[in-house]
Amino acid sequence: MSKSDKGRVATPANLLSLSRIVAVPYIFYLLLSSDDGSSTAATIVFVAAACTDFLDGLFARSTGSVSDLGRKLDPAADRILISSTIIALMISGSLPIIGVALVVARDIFMILGYKLVERRGVTMRVSYLGKTYTALFMVALVLVMAGIEPGGRAVGLWLFWACVAGSILSGISYTARSLVIIRAREASSGGT
Repeated sequence: MSKSDKGRVATPANLLSLSRIVAVPYIFYLLLSSDDGSSTAATIVFVAAACTDFLDGLFARSTGSVSDLGRKLDPAADRILISSTIIALMISGSLPIIGVALVVARDIFMILGYKLVERRGVTMRVSYLGKTYTALFMVALVLVMAGIEPGGRAVGLWLFWACVAGSILSGISYTARSLVIIRAREASSGGT
Protein backbone atom coordinates (compact mmCIF):
# COMPACT_ATOMS: atom_id res chain seq x y z
CA MET A 1 0.00 0.00 0.00
CA SER A 2 1.32 3.45 -0.90
CA LYS A 3 2.01 6.22 1.57
CA SER A 4 -0.99 8.15 0.24
CA ASP A 5 -3.23 5.18 1.00
CA LYS A 6 -2.09 5.19 4.62
CA GLY A 7 -3.78 8.57 5.14
CA ARG A 8 -7.16 7.34 3.92
CA VAL A 9 -10.01 7.01 6.39
CA ALA A 10 -11.77 4.17 4.55
CA THR A 11 -9.16 1.46 5.02
CA PRO A 12 -10.40 -2.05 5.87
CA ALA A 13 -8.93 -1.73 9.38
CA ASN A 14 -10.64 1.61 10.07
CA LEU A 15 -13.95 0.35 8.69
CA LEU A 16 -13.76 -2.62 11.07
CA SER A 17 -13.13 -0.25 13.98
CA LEU A 18 -16.09 1.88 12.89
CA SER A 19 -18.28 -1.24 12.72
CA ARG A 20 -17.85 -1.61 16.51
CA ILE A 21 -19.32 1.84 16.98
CA VAL A 22 -22.16 1.08 14.54
CA ALA A 23 -23.01 -2.07 16.54
CA VAL A 24 -23.54 -0.11 19.77
CA PRO A 25 -27.14 1.10 19.20
CA TYR A 26 -28.24 -2.44 18.25
CA ILE A 27 -26.67 -3.95 21.37
CA PHE A 28 -28.18 -1.21 23.53
CA TYR A 29 -31.65 -1.72 22.06
CA LEU A 30 -31.53 -5.51 22.32
CA LEU A 31 -30.37 -5.45 25.95
CA LEU A 32 -32.95 -2.89 27.02
CA SER A 33 -35.69 -4.81 25.20
CA SER A 34 -34.97 -7.96 27.19
CA ASP A 35 -36.75 -8.72 30.47
CA ASP A 36 -33.65 -9.49 32.52
CA GLY A 37 -30.72 -7.88 30.70
CA SER A 38 -29.76 -11.08 28.91
CA SER A 39 -30.11 -11.41 25.16
CA THR A 40 -28.78 -14.00 22.77
CA ALA A 41 -29.11 -11.56 19.86
CA ALA A 42 -27.21 -8.82 21.75
CA THR A 43 -24.53 -11.36 22.68
CA ILE A 44 -24.09 -12.40 19.04
CA VAL A 45 -23.81 -8.78 17.85
CA PHE A 46 -21.39 -7.98 20.69
CA VAL A 47 -19.18 -11.01 19.96
CA ALA A 48 -19.10 -10.12 16.25
CA ALA A 49 -18.16 -6.52 17.13
CA ALA A 50 -15.53 -7.71 19.62
CA CYS A 51 -13.95 -9.94 16.96
CA THR A 52 -13.33 -6.88 14.80
CA ASP A 53 -10.97 -5.64 17.53
CA PHE A 54 -8.59 -8.46 16.63
CA LEU A 55 -9.23 -8.23 12.89
CA ASP A 56 -8.67 -4.48 12.47
CA GLY A 57 -5.11 -4.69 13.80
CA LEU A 58 -4.45 -7.77 11.68
CA PHE A 59 -5.69 -6.01 8.53
CA ALA A 60 -3.75 -2.84 9.29
CA ARG A 61 -0.47 -4.73 9.73
CA SER A 62 -0.96 -7.15 6.83
CA THR A 63 -1.92 -4.41 4.34
CA GLY A 64 0.61 -1.88 5.61
CA SER A 65 -2.20 0.58 6.37
CA VAL A 66 -1.36 1.31 10.01
CA SER A 67 -2.24 4.98 10.49
CA ASP A 68 -2.43 7.62 13.21
CA LEU A 69 -6.21 7.66 12.73
CA GLY A 70 -6.37 3.89 13.20
CA ARG A 71 -4.24 4.08 16.36
CA LYS A 72 -6.77 6.51 17.84
CA LEU A 73 -9.93 4.98 16.37
CA ASP A 74 -9.24 1.41 17.51
CA PRO A 75 -9.08 2.07 21.28
CA ALA A 76 -11.87 4.68 21.02
CA ALA A 77 -14.14 2.10 19.36
CA ASP A 78 -13.28 -0.40 22.11
CA ARG A 79 -14.15 2.06 24.86
CA ILE A 80 -17.41 3.12 23.17
CA LEU A 81 -18.44 -0.54 22.73
CA ILE A 82 -17.58 -1.52 26.30
CA SER A 83 -18.88 1.62 28.03
CA SER A 84 -22.17 1.61 26.13
CA THR A 85 -22.71 -2.08 26.80
CA ILE A 86 -22.01 -1.81 30.52
CA ILE A 87 -24.35 1.19 30.76
CA ALA A 88 -27.11 -0.82 29.05
CA LEU A 89 -26.45 -3.75 31.40
CA MET A 90 -26.56 -1.40 34.39
CA ILE A 91 -29.89 0.07 33.26
CA SER A 92 -31.27 -3.45 32.87
CA GLY A 93 -30.10 -4.30 36.39
CA SER A 94 -27.37 -6.78 35.40
CA LEU A 95 -24.36 -4.72 36.51
CA PRO A 96 -23.86 -2.59 39.65
CA ILE A 97 -23.93 1.17 39.24
CA ILE A 98 -20.72 1.65 41.30
CA GLY A 99 -18.65 -0.58 39.00
CA VAL A 100 -20.07 1.04 35.88
CA ALA A 101 -19.47 4.53 37.29
CA LEU A 102 -15.82 3.65 38.02
CA VAL A 103 -15.26 2.40 34.46
CA VAL A 104 -16.96 5.40 32.84
CA ALA A 105 -15.08 7.84 35.12
CA ARG A 106 -11.79 6.13 34.26
CA ASP A 107 -12.57 6.38 30.53
CA ILE A 108 -13.44 10.10 30.80
CA PHE A 109 -10.23 10.69 32.78
CA MET A 110 -8.21 8.85 30.11
CA ILE A 111 -9.80 10.81 27.23
CA LEU A 112 -9.14 14.16 28.92
CA GLY A 113 -5.65 13.05 29.97
CA TYR A 114 -4.83 11.91 26.44
CA LYS A 115 -5.82 15.31 25.08
CA LEU A 116 -3.64 17.07 27.66
CA VAL A 117 -0.53 14.99 27.04
CA GLU A 118 -1.05 15.17 23.28
CA ARG A 119 -0.82 18.95 23.55
CA ARG A 120 2.55 18.46 25.25
CA GLY A 121 3.74 16.45 22.25
CA VAL A 122 3.36 13.03 23.87
CA THR A 123 1.63 10.23 21.98
CA MET A 124 0.60 7.29 24.14
CA ARG A 125 0.18 3.84 22.62
CA VAL A 126 -2.17 1.19 23.94
CA SER A 127 -0.26 -0.96 26.42
CA TYR A 128 -0.33 -4.73 26.75
CA LEU A 129 -2.09 -4.30 30.10
CA GLY A 130 -4.76 -2.13 28.48
CA LYS A 131 -5.30 -4.64 25.66
CA THR A 132 -5.53 -7.51 28.15
CA TYR A 133 -8.19 -5.82 30.24
CA THR A 134 -10.15 -4.81 27.15
CA ALA A 135 -10.26 -8.47 26.07
CA LEU A 136 -11.21 -9.63 29.58
CA PHE A 137 -13.92 -6.98 29.79
CA MET A 138 -15.40 -8.32 26.57
CA VAL A 139 -15.43 -11.87 27.98
CA ALA A 140 -17.06 -10.65 31.22
CA LEU A 141 -19.77 -8.80 29.32
CA VAL A 142 -20.52 -11.81 27.13
CA LEU A 143 -20.94 -13.98 30.24
CA VAL A 144 -23.28 -11.43 31.85
CA MET A 145 -25.44 -10.68 28.80
CA ALA A 146 -25.65 -14.27 27.56
CA GLY A 147 -27.43 -15.21 30.79
CA ILE A 148 -25.91 -18.71 30.86
CA GLU A 149 -26.93 -20.48 34.03
CA PRO A 150 -26.00 -21.94 36.38
CA GLY A 151 -23.10 -19.72 37.25
CA GLY A 152 -22.43 -17.88 33.98
CA ARG A 153 -23.62 -14.52 35.24
CA ALA A 154 -21.86 -14.96 38.58
CA VAL A 155 -18.55 -15.68 36.84
CA GLY A 156 -19.16 -12.75 34.48
CA LEU A 157 -19.86 -10.44 37.41
CA TRP A 158 -16.73 -11.59 39.26
CA LEU A 159 -14.66 -11.04 36.11
CA PHE A 160 -16.31 -7.65 35.62
CA TRP A 161 -15.10 -6.50 39.05
CA ALA A 162 -11.61 -7.84 38.31
CA CYS A 163 -11.65 -5.84 35.08
CA VAL A 164 -12.82 -2.69 36.86
CA ALA A 165 -9.77 -2.98 39.13
CA GLY A 166 -7.54 -3.78 36.15
CA SER A 167 -8.79 -0.86 34.09
CA ILE A 168 -8.07 1.51 36.98
CA LEU A 169 -4.57 0.03 37.27
CA SER A 170 -4.00 0.44 33.53
CA GLY A 171 -5.20 4.06 33.83
CA ILE A 172 -2.67 4.65 36.60
CA SER A 173 0.00 3.01 34.44
CA TYR A 174 -0.79 5.26 31.44
CA THR A 175 -0.76 8.33 33.68
CA ALA A 176 2.58 7.41 35.24
CA ARG A 177 4.15 6.71 31.82
CA SER A 178 2.89 10.04 30.48
CA LEU A 179 4.29 11.96 33.44
CA VAL A 180 7.68 10.24 33.13
CA ILE A 181 7.88 11.13 29.42
CA ILE A 182 6.79 14.75 30.01
CA ARG A 183 9.28 15.23 32.86
CA ALA A 184 12.10 13.68 30.82
CA ARG A 185 11.34 16.01 27.91
CA GLU A 186 11.18 19.04 30.18
CA ALA A 187 14.48 18.05 31.81
CA SER A 188 16.21 17.56 28.44
CA SER A 189 14.86 20.79 26.97
CA GLY A 190 15.83 22.68 30.14
CA GLY A 191 19.34 21.28 29.98
CA THR A 192 20.03 22.44 26.43
